[in-house]
Amino acid sequence: MLACLLAADGRTVTDGTLMETLWGHGPNDSKRVALRVLVHHLRRNLGTESIVRATGGYRMVLDGHQLDASEFVALVDSAADDEARGRLAEARGSYRKALRLWRAPEAYQGTADTELVRGAAAHLGEQRMTAYESCVDIELSLGLHRELCAELSALATENLLRERLQAQLMLALVRSDRRAEALTTYERIRRLLADELGADPGARLQQLHTAILRGPAPVGTPSAVSDAVRPMQLPAPPSNFVARDDELSVLDSVRTKAGPGQRLLGSMVVTGAGGMGKTALVTHWAHQHQQGFPGGQLYLDLDDDAPTAAALARTLIDLGIAPDDVPQQAEARAAKLRSLLSSRTVLMVLDNVSTAEQARPFLPGSGDSLLVIISRNRLDGLVAREGLHLLVLTPLPVEPATRLLQETAGMSGSASDDVRTLVELCHGMPLALRIVGAHLRLGARPDVLVTALKDERTRIARLATTDGDVSVHAVIAVSYRRLAIPDRRLLRSLGLSGAGAIPLGAAAALAGVTSGTVLTELIGRLTEVNLVARDAGRVSLHQLTRIFAREQGRREDTPADRAIAERRLLSWYGQATGDAQQRIRPTAGGPHGKGTPDPLHLFLPDLPDTAAAVRWVDTESDTIIKMITEHAQRHPDLIWPLAANIRGWLQRRANRDTWIALTEQGIQAAALAGSSTGEATLQGSLGVAHSLLLHRMEARAAYQRASALCQQNGDHAGAADVDASLGGMLVESGELAEALPPLLRARHSANLLNDPDLIFKVEHNLGLLYRRAGRQQEALDSYTSALAAANRSSNRDWLSASVHTNLGRLHFLRDDIDLAGNHYDTAVRLARSTGDRMREAWALHGCSDVAAARRDVSAAVAAMQEAVTILEPIGDRRLDEMRARLAELLSDGTVHQTAPGQ
Repeated sequence: MLACLLAADGRTVTDGTLMETLWGHGPNDSKRVALRVLVHHLRRNLGTESIVRATGGYRMVLDGHQLDASEFVALVDSAADDEARGRLAEARGSYRKALRLWRAPEAYQGTADTELVRGAAAHLGEQRMTAYESCVDIELSLGLHRELCAELSALATENLLRERLQAQLMLALVRSDRRAEALTTYERIRRLLADELGADPGARLQQLHTAILRGPAPVGTPSAVSDAVRPMQLPAPPSNFVARDDELSVLDSVRTKAGPGQRLLGSMVVTGAGGMGKTALVTHWAHQHQQGFPGGQLYLDLDDDAPTAAALARTLIDLGIAPDDVPQQAEARAAKLRSLLSSRTVLMVLDNVSTAEQARPFLPGSGDSLLVIISRNRLDGLVAREGLHLLVLTPLPVEPATRLLQETAGMSGSASDDVRTLVELCHGMPLALRIVGAHLRLGARPDVLVTALKDERTRIARLATTDGDVSVHAVIAVSYRRLAIPDRRLLRSLGLSGAGAIPLGAAAALAGVTSGTVLTELIGRLTEVNLVARDAGRVSLHQLTRIFAREQGRREDTPADRAIAERRLLSWYGQATGDAQQRIRPTAGGPHGKGTPDPLHLFLPDLPDTAAAVRWVDTESDTIIKMITEHAQRHPDLIWPLAANIRGWLQRRANRDTWIALTEQGIQAAALAGSSTGEATLQGSLGVAHSLLLHRMEARAAYQRASALCQQNGDHAGAADVDASLGGMLVESGELAEALPPLLRARHSANLLNDPDLIFKVEHNLGLLYRRAGRQQEALDSYTSALAAANRSSNRDWLSASVHTNLGRLHFLRDDIDLAGNHYDTAVRLARSTGDRMREAWALHGCSDVAAARRDVSAAVAAMQEAVTILEPIGDRRLDEMRARLAELLSDGTVHQTAPGQ
């Protein structure tokens, strides 16, 4: 068990692999129990943290220790690097140090006879022999042939089929004036190959044999691959490559995993949208690792769907096959290529691959050659069938994106505001960043570029070089042109959303798709070519792709088509936000603008409770706000319900200024649509928003307009709700006498309607009035009635949070600190469960006062700090009061009993 975990070199070994390795096929419960027992014993001996449970298996934590196998590989890599730089003495030292780490002829000898360990040992053994041969080449070049003869003779006898080793022995012998022994060595290997394989020695041995027969000792061993067939075709690497450290590590890890018997383990698909820097990444990595591929580096651009047979022929010729010897059939060419690669270490890069079928014939069959496939398509078939690794490139984060732009532009130092804005407008696409950097290097002013790129109508057009040779539009257009007509139509529709990501149902509405299967197929095809991404029920587009799609829509779709798609999208969001509103804030009467549900809407959100509804609107709020802002004039009949349906979320989560601005836009839309019901609903919402900021004049004006509209519409429940809100605002303003009449009118209507939400609102505000008037028993009675009404409401927890906060204040004033604390704690719990950040902050203020009364200053500070943190992004009339109280608590720990006026 220990050998298996160590052989994995820190990687996770799955339960299935361990059980099969240790006990054979067929996992069962007894084997799983035995596996856990083994892990227990190892942990007891090695430490509890030595072996950790990972996804589906176990992983050894070396914790500062180093495997000699890893040290060996690192030394060999260092030696190869020194050799490539001409530092032969240093290279020889590292090779010999690496070889001295071996304590037995075979890796892991005598440790465990398991398939997993045998595989790792075989790979290490091959690396050992390759390292030894490389070391001997250096030592022969340094004139150490006499010292090598005995050592080489022993190893060559043990490895008769390693022709490079036999050639090195022959060269050492002939240089040591032992020409006859060198010729005898050749004859021995010739007979062995003829008897066992029916083959002749390779070109290396034959050339050396001929050279020995002809005369003086050869200077060096002939290469098995001459310079003419050692291709070096990699394109020039990018001059200012930045970041992508994680992606480079993935390429490194795949290379280190390749080994004998591990079919295709060293091949990878690097994919991503056009302009994401796939070729730059691979060429940068490949140039860093040229010395690791002594057989050469091949690069083929298969753009324009180059015929596979022709590409195979070119590859064979590049590897030294005479044109006349290239097989006629594509299958035979692929087989010939696999044979060549099995004995060489070659890097092949296939760029602009369109399909799995195009790349599959180039896959190495065995050996240490590596194939890296670059494609805009994910080529899932290669991942699923052949087990290739998949590396998906995504946009660059802000910091490396800024570095790339500045280096391309020839800038240094801290980035200016304009440069940071330009980085933001490129949305992390390396190609866009390089284009903008080129414009800056050629003298363009950053502020002028910012102005041009901020306008989405000109952004794509400006993301092109001055000669038109490179452009973001052209790169995205390549993928777009390859799409089928239905896929193009969907992409253009997604461009209308104005958002980087939308729910699947919204995508279906935009495209007019009424079948979940059809939608899934369409999205799947766009995902395959990296034009969209699908994650957790949402479809996302890179912002530049979205702008491109919108531009294509303007070119290819009629204004009427686009308007219909926009209305379908707004209708879907109207229904979804209406469902969310019913979870977040069931109305106290009157229409809420949800409208008639559309049975064709797909994938509406599953909102089992208030918390789920709040989370859904949290996710979609930016999109909803943008739609309200952009479409209020074009589609007012669909916009005002949308503005009304996020009232509950706005009250709980949004900045108050945002609430006011969106509600005013909704009111204008309702007026344009001729909906007095919509105007009344939104005027009431506007009044509440102004009330919470103590904007008395604005709130009173909004309530008066809402009341007049409700009276005009015969909406008695709506009018009572406005009276209750108006009364609450007047109480908060200290106008108690003026507040009582509207509250009593609202109480009368609420009792007639038997509406628990309306009854709660009236009694809650009356409780506040009585408490402010010093009539504590009447306040307690009203709060008790409000709590009873809340318990009958479908929005019980949210309403109850307010009552408990006010009951906490009431009992605090009565010096019943413990009872006050219980109410405040309950209010915090309920507010958090419903996602109401404002009520949570108010209740935390009360918790702070209770803690202060108990002389627990640290708890008082903690609660007040949390309350201030919550309210700062929202904005609230109590925020300044809370900040002052927090400063007082922090200054000297003095405690005064103050509480918010609820």
